[in-house]
Amino acid sequence: MPKKAPRNAFYFYMLNFKKEQQEKGVNYANMAEIAEAAGPSWRELPPSVRSKYEAMAKQAKQKNGVPITKYTSTGIPLSQIELQEREMREAQENELEDIKNIVTYSHMNGTLLSDVFYIMDINYYCKVSDSHYLIGECSMLRFSLAGGIEETYHKIINPGFIPTGYANDVKLGCMENGLEMPDECKPRSDYLEIQAHLLDYLQKGNHSKVVRPIFTMPEKVLPIRDFFRQLCSRSSEDDSVYRIYRLDTLFYNLINSIKTRTDEGFPKESLALVQLQKDLFKYTPGLGCEYHLGMEKEVECSSYRIKCWSFTILDACCALAGVDLVPGKHVPHGYDIEEPSSSNTSTVNESLLDSTTSSVSEVGGRKKEKRVHVPLRMPKTDYSHMIRAAPELTESNFPSLIAGHGRGRGSLSSSMNRLKLDK
Repeated sequence: MPKKAPRNAFYFYMLNFKKEQQEKGVNYANMAEIAEAAGPSWRELPPSVRSKYEAMAKQAKQKNGVPITKYTSTGIPLSQIELQEREMREAQENELEDIKNIVTYSHMNGTLLSDVFYIMDINYYCKVSDSHYLIGECSMLRFSLAGGIEETYHKIINPGFIPTGYANDVKLGCMENGLEMPDECKPRSDYLEIQAHLLDYLQKGNHSKVVRPIFTMPEKVLPIRDFFRQLCSRSSEDDSVYRIYRLDTLFYNLINSIKTRTDEGFPKESLALVQLQKDLFKYTPGLGCEYHLGMEKEVECSSYRIKCWSFTILDACCALAGVDLVPGKHVPHGYDIEEPSSSNTSTVNESLLDSTTSSVSEVGGRKKEKRVHVPLRMPKTDYSHMIRAAPELTESNFPSLIAGHGRGRGSLSSSMNRLKLDK
């Protein structure tokens, strides 16, 4: 005989409901009538009372040997998935709180302009699994609002091998990011040396044992975390000391801690990400490495991107903080900078509304023209060397048509005569 289905909490509630109704003189013919009568009161039952019947159902399942743990169709316990989701939410909340505390602490101590922040980006050949990436390039820079970009670290990485079955993905990654195919004949990059350089770079001038956080764009958080896991696995060190945070969250907290008016800064954190994604300094020459410059893929260089992100943050925040912009430090070399003044009123909100036209503001009863962002364009490419001269053609290349019968009745000439085009 087949086993009976395990009793749920509603079943035990119906038994209690039936007993109460019998004491009142109300009898039901079967369980279906009881379920129909008890349904409305069960739905309105408070959680504190319902938990009693849920405990009775759980105890009955344990007594009958019914497993309580629920699984997905792939055999993964639902409790494990819920735990992972809860840990991810807690990690995101802790990240937001940590970034806010870092900026607030610097602002209260009066060191917000001099404190340094680190930005990192990588290029990877392909994604091998859900959390593993084949890294081909990494770049990191250090900047402060007062000093601008101070130093940049850049490294082309040769993993030395291609995972089985991923040759085509690696080839596409090379074409997209301007990388060469991994060469097993060349020496593999020393990951221990790379980790030592990055750690020294992060700890330079840092008297605390806590490693400073690293900021990047949202889509690069997971690849960079995996990159540090790969580095630490070779040195048997703990990768949890490296905090990889979102750059747009830092931008949002930085500019809102500096602003002095309600119409300055970002009302929403999503606007900080929009401003970074605009890439106002894209196609500015001289920001990438020589490796990508030689391959005509300078804009795909990781060093190029972190400089563009830094310039976007510095140009917006320094305008509100009253910091004079220095070419090559706060903005690219050759960038048009307005004359310094006693009051700087340019806002990020205005550049979000219109990035192509100039704006005028009232400052102390006089008008002042503000410098605005003018998005750069991709440089024109000369394709003249690829154009081939057209061949010379003569009448011999075009044979004369021979009059004859077509598929219809009569010849072509007779058909034209019947049209009487001269009338």
